[in-house]
Amino acid sequence: MVSLWVVDSFERKDVQRDLLATLLVNLTKSREGLLTQGQLIKGFESVLTTLEDAVCDYPRAPEFLGRIFARVITENVIPLREMGRLIHEGGEEPGRLLEVGLAADVLGSASEIIATEKGISVLNEILTSSNLRLEDFSASRS
Repeated sequence: MVSLWVVDSFERKDVQRDLLATLLVNLTKSREGLLTQGQLIKGFESVLTTLEDAVCDYPRAPEFLGRIFARVITENVIPLREMGRLIHEGGEEPGRLLEVGLAADVLGSASEIIATEKGISVLNEILTSSNLRLEDFSASRS
């Protein structure tokens, strides 16, 4: 369900992607536990598995996905450390997104959105607490 919604959002407008991000956050944070963090992670893993193919039809898919990820991170639904792991290991084969440069695109987009919407100090705080090294996401890019 999560994967279908996110991939479908690639052909929508930013407002609709923002609404989807809000929906995912609210479903995960609800007292009823309508969507667990694990289910959300599985959905994102599925999207990352097919991202390389999705870029053929939706060249801005990494940017759009980063926008959704930024919201999930800033709303403390999934920590950046876990999102970074998903991105780093993502692709049809583990690490494929890193090899083709899409990992850097997704993380870069998420970082840019966080900096724009929450400020550079919030981004720096999130990055510091995650212990992620941004250079690890572009190391294989040539």
